[in-house]
Amino acid sequence: MSEPVEKSRAIIAIVKGGLGNQLFIYAAARALAVRTSRELFLDNKRGYDADFFGRNYRLGSFPIQAKVMPEEWRVAPTLKHPRHKLIRALNKLLPRNRRSYLAERHHLDARQFTALQPVRERVTLLGYWQAEAYFSDQADLIRRELTPPAPDDERNRELGRSLADHVETVFVHFRRVRYPQALPADYYQRAITAARAELRSPRFVLFGDDLAWPLEHLDFGGAPVELVGHNGSNELADLWLMSRCGHAIVANSSFSWWGAWLGAGKGGHVWAPAQPGVKLTFPARWHRI
Repeated sequence: MSEPVEKSRAIIAIVKGGLGNQLFIYAAARALAVRTSRELFLDNKRGYDADFFGRNYRLGSFPIQAKVMPEEWRVAPTLKHPRHKLIRALNKLLPRNRRSYLAERHHLDARQFTALQPVRERVTLLGYWQAEAYFSDQADLIRRELTPPAPDDERNRELGRSLADHVETVFVHFRRVRYPQALPADYYQRAITAARAELRSPRFVLFGDDLAWPLEHLDFGGAPVELVGHNGSNELADLWLMSRCGHAIVANSSFSWWGAWLGAGKGGHVWAPAQPGVKLTFPARWHRI
């Protein structure tokens, strides 16, 4: 990835945010690169120069098809630099196909993005693009390239085998710590009740940042419940385990969105909040609660 880059038509994606956000950014940019017959380059630095949560670039652990953006292409040292802001502002004045810089606009239909045929040699993308519509036409490709790596340790590998062998395993994801948009107990209880009604012998596997909360507030109706808290900050291991489950109850979180989409979303049941409270779009085929 350090070799000199020849002049080429390119899509450049500015990577930022946590792991789930990074997966969305890659998926949308990769799909656009394929549609427009361009190479994909990732700016994996500017989005983390001043990350408040101490997050970092994680896509290097996946079998992605992208190169690191060459330093000579960098037009501004940070996202808050005046030159960066000027470029962003000037591009808003141009027709979308003629822009060299494209920032996400939540009020626009996804086809404003998927129908792009840029005329500029290099086009930079900034946004989270948190909807399947941005890459659904390349779903099989995206799933292959964003397959999380299997953990090295035997504990996780054995658990992963067990989750995959039990076809009615349902992962349940909670996000509650320092998260003002935390979903209420009623959402989870209704989803658990729906899963128990739909499946003959569900096995619930809990992931999240406060695993004491569901045991105190939710009724699993006597179904087996397993807590996965041993991975700590190892998000890749948790994502891999989630993807091994046949069904899912997701939080309003891009992380569990991907855990479901990479696993249960291929044919199992996925329950998701009808009102997530964040700018995250769930596929229409998922059950809304």
